[in-house]
Amino acid sequence: MMATSVRVMPPMTSAPFLFNHPTRIPPLLPVPTHIPPPPMPAGMLAWLITRGPLTRASPTVSSGSGRSSVSSAAGNTNLDWGSQDSGRATGGLASSMSPADEAGQDGEIRHMYEFEIPNSLVGLIIGIKGKTIKELCTRTNVKMIIRPHHTASKMDTHQICTVEGPRDNINRCLQMLRRRFPANRFPELNLEPVLPPPIPSPAAELFGTQPTQLTLPEGIRCQVTVSSMVDAGHFFVQQITHPSFASLQRLDYYMLAIYSQTTGIPDLPRPCETGLLCVAPASGGWYRAVTVIYYEDQDEVLVRFVDYGGYSRIPRADLRQIRTDFMTLPFQAIECYIAHVQPVDGSSTWSDAAMQTFQALAMGRLVEAFVVGYNVDDLTPVVELFTTDENNMAIRVDRVLLEAGLARAADPSKVKRVLPKPTLSPANGVVNEFTDDEIASAHS
Repeated sequence: MMATSVRVMPPMTSAPFLFNHPTRIPPLLPVPTHIPPPPMPAGMLAWLITRGPLTRASPTVSSGSGRSSVSSAAGNTNLDWGSQDSGRATGGLASSMSPADEAGQDGEIRHMYEFEIPNSLVGLIIGIKGKTIKELCTRTNVKMIIRPHHTASKMDTHQICTVEGPRDNINRCLQMLRRRFPANRFPELNLEPVLPPPIPSPAAELFGTQPTQLTLPEGIRCQVTVSSMVDAGHFFVQQITHPSFASLQRLDYYMLAIYSQTTGIPDLPRPCETGLLCVAPASGGWYRAVTVIYYEDQDEVLVRFVDYGGYSRIPRADLRQIRTDFMTLPFQAIECYIAHVQPVDGSSTWSDAAMQTFQALAMGRLVEAFVVGYNVDDLTPVVELFTTDENNMAIRVDRVLLEAGLARAADPSKVKRVLPKPTLSPANGVVNEFTDDEIASAHS
C-alpha cells in the first residue's frame, strides 16, 4: 500500500482535509458528463421507510443466524434465546457485511433497517419460543435479530432490532409490526431508524489514521473486478481478495447514515482546492472522493471516486467534508490503463464498439490483472487483463481488441516497464510473462 499525506483536522471542521496526491486530468474532460459515477455497491444499506415505490421480488431467506436464530425458510425452530420472553436478547448481528453475503439468492440487493426496542417490549416481539418473530420473518421473507444497544446510555433500557432483506419486504415487516403494536397503545415503540455507532477503533489500529492507496502487486496475476470504466483503455479495478475489501460495505453503510442528514455537515469551502479528500453523492449514496479540477465560474468540481473509481462533475455545494474515522480504510479503486494497445485510429478516443467489447469481456466478472509497467506521464499502472471466453478458455482483453480490428499496437516508449519476476512451470522450469525483447526493454 502506498501512504499518502493528509492534513488531519478535527472531524467536521471548516478546514477540509488535503489529499496530497498528484492529480491528473482525465482524457474525457471536454465531455465530463459522460464519465459515469461509480455503480451502487451491492451492499449499500438504505433507510427504507421514506424511500420511493419498490418493485423488486423477494427471495426466500433465513431469518437469523448465530445464537439468536429462527429459520423461516426451512420452517423449523431452533432457538437459544436464554429466556424466550425475558426482555433480553443474546447473540450478535445477524447480517453479514461482506458483499457476497449481502446479495440475495438470486443476486438481488439486500438492505438493512435498524430501530430501537424498549426492553419492556423485547419479550413480546420475540414471543414464546420465538413464535412472534418467526411469524414476522416467515410472512415477510426477512431476517431479524435483536441485539444489545450500541449506545452506552441505552444499554440497560433499549435494544436494537435489525431487519434485513429487500426494501419492500422490510417495509411490510415494519407495517405488520406496527399493526401488532399500534402507536396508541405502544407509543414507546416508534420504529424510527437509529444511526450506527462510529466505525470501531480496530480499523484505525489496522490501517492507521492516514489515508492509503492500494496498489497492484508486481510480477503476479492478481484477481480483480473492474469497478468503473472511463473507456476501453482506461478503467478502475478493485482487489476483492484484499483483507480491507470486506470493510468497504460497512464504510458505505456508515457514510450513508451520516451524510444523508440534511444539517450539521459542512460542505467544501469556496473556492475549492484541488486534491481535497471529501464525500460526494452518487447513485443514491455517499462515497469518498478527491477533488481534481475546480470550475470557478460554474462553482462545480470534477471529483475522482477513490473506492469505486470513475469521475463526475458535481456542484461544490453538494460535496461534504470527511470525518477522520472515514479515512482509515485504504482507497479501494486502482486506476489503470490497458497494456499493448491504443485506439485504432491512433487518437485518444476509443470507439463505441471497442468500449462495448471491453464491457462484455471485463465488466461484472472476476478477471486477473498483471502489471506490465507504468505510464511515463502520470505513473498510472499499465496492465494486462485476463478473462475467459464462452468456452472457458483464458483470453487477454487487449488481444481480443486487436484481433477484432478495434485497436492497434501502442507505442511501447509510453510505458516504463517493470522487470518480470520468474515463475516456476512444472514442464519448462522457469518462465516469464514477458518475451526476451520485453525483458531487454525493461532493462533499458
